Amino acid sequence: MLKLIPILVLLILNACGPDYDAASDITGLQFDGIDDYILIEENVLPDSGDYTISIWVKADSSNVGARTLISQSDTSGSPFYFGSNSGSDLTGEIKMNQDWKSLESSPFYLDNKWHLYTIVNDGTIGDSSIIIDTSLFYVDGVEISTVMGEGKSYPIDERFFIGTMWDSSGEFFSGAIDDISIWDRKLSSKEISSIYNSGIGLDPTIDSLDYKGSENLIAFWPFSEGADSSVSDFSGNGYDGEIFGASWINIDSKLEPVIDSTLIAESQNQNNSYQKEIWGRVSDIDGKSIYGASVILKGTHNDEFKWTTNFQTNRRGDYEINDCQPWDEMIVSMEGYQTQKFNPLDSIFLESPVDITLLMKTEDDELVIDSAMLAEISKQAEENYEMIQYMINSARQNQVVSIPEGLHIISKPITVNKKVNITIQGTLSSSIVLNDIHQPVFIINNSSNIVIQRLSLGHEPTIEGDHDSEVVRINKGNNIYVNSCEISGEAAIGLKAVGVKSLTISSCFIHDNSWFAFSFKDCDNVTIENSQLIDNQEVMYKRSSTVALHSNVIKD
Repeated sequence: MLKLIPILVLLILNACGPDYDAASDITGLQFDGIDDYILIEENVLPDSGDYTISIWVKADSSNVGARTLISQSDTSGSPFYFGSNSGSDLTGEIKMNQDWKSLESSPFYLDNKWHLYTIVNDGTIGDSSIIIDTSLFYVDGVEISTVMGEGKSYPIDERFFIGTMWDSSGEFFSGAIDDISIWDRKLSSKEISSIYNSGIGLDPTIDSLDYKGSENLIAFWPFSEGADSSVSDFSGNGYDGEIFGASWINIDSKLEPVIDSTLIAESQNQNNSYQKEIWGRVSDIDGKSIYGASVILKGTHNDEFKWTTNFQTNRRGDYEINDCQPWDEMIVSMEGYQTQKFNPLDSIFLESPVDITLLMKTEDDELVIDSAMLAEISKQAEENYEMIQYMINSARQNQVVSIPEGLHIISKPITVNKKVNITIQGTLSSSIVLNDIHQPVFIINNSSNIVIQRLSLGHEPTIEGDHDSEVVRINKGNNIYVNSCEISGEAAIGLKAVGVKSLTISSCFIHDNSWFAFSFKDCDNVTIENSQLIDNQEVMYKRSSTVALHSNVIKD
């Protein structure tokens, strides 16, 4: 038995994989765009469910035509690949497989600078006709695209390539690659921002900042060896790869050289530029450091995509933002204090450090709601729900349900279930607002000849978090008519319908939805007419549906 102990210890150590030392990692790999690549003789991507991929890339203008960064083959017909199609000397476009086709207009940079590309795959779809696949794509920690669909295909039991296409067609990548990571879950936007870490990067084997994904890491190639003809997988799962031609390079930093602060100030005055490095201290009026204050930068990435980056002060009240992108607004806030907002040309940025003083809020600044008041609001929301739901449940054929005038905050979705020939309408100004941002406000199931009119429907706008549901959801039915309704924002989708035959939306105001004003699947004879569709991310997502639009006002 004693003779077996060393063998067991050796097996356990091998299963854990090599230890990664981020401090000593100063290397990456350069690919010549001719015949360099890396081969992993196993299927690395999960064959079902969620996953996230991140890859640091420094691409040059030699990437003419189609080029591939990573790919996984599948002889059954569901391969995965990610790369670029060149569009100019400095910018190309994303190239991915059919499931991600909507990304084709998204930028891929050929500017010989480091960029972090992150792919978040939503694998929960395909089991239900009600749920929509919401996958995401990030560049440099900033979400630039939402990829909607009904489930992604998965490559199964085939090899994984870095720097070339899986099918021997070439498409060899030209440039440097470093730190490729794969997780078996969807990372949050905060985690992805932490991984980018203002361009510095982050060790994915250790949880830090807002990143909590080390236990979900299924592959990690930091290219830290600096020599040899193979690369090690530091996740401990043994996905080691063989190098074919790629050469080792030193990487001192992924940040661009810092410009002298005096030159930045002159550039601001002359060209309305911005500061690339901001640091200082946040304190109260008495000079006491404020720990945990939020420092937010907002801007536009390459004049196309809006981005937000959030930092927090340390125990000394200090903050530091290095190599920040061009930004439009800086917001400093802390609970109990008045929020401060700045733009790049404010005089506070003429010299460093940029120290900021926050003033305490007064009773006039913020209404303090105690627990008793919260309990009363919650009780009233439950009573409103029960009242409206009872009126609808009690309605018989050819009956009109009149919602009382005023604002009705409810605790649960209102459901119209298996009803025929009823009208639900508002009285003068009737509004129904749900205080749960993860559920629809109004649901119609398996009903026919239903009229919804003169109602304002929406979610409670003051609730923080991702508003990821619809305002109105219609699941199967015939002859549904929505007239003179406001379907307000604070939602992912204004109105979603699945399996509906004959749906008319007339004289409605649908606005401020973060994904789509409408989503239709397997719907026939849908008409949208005389309506205002304002400030929605996209007007419509449809699949296997016939939709006609007439005399609408549409503004992005």
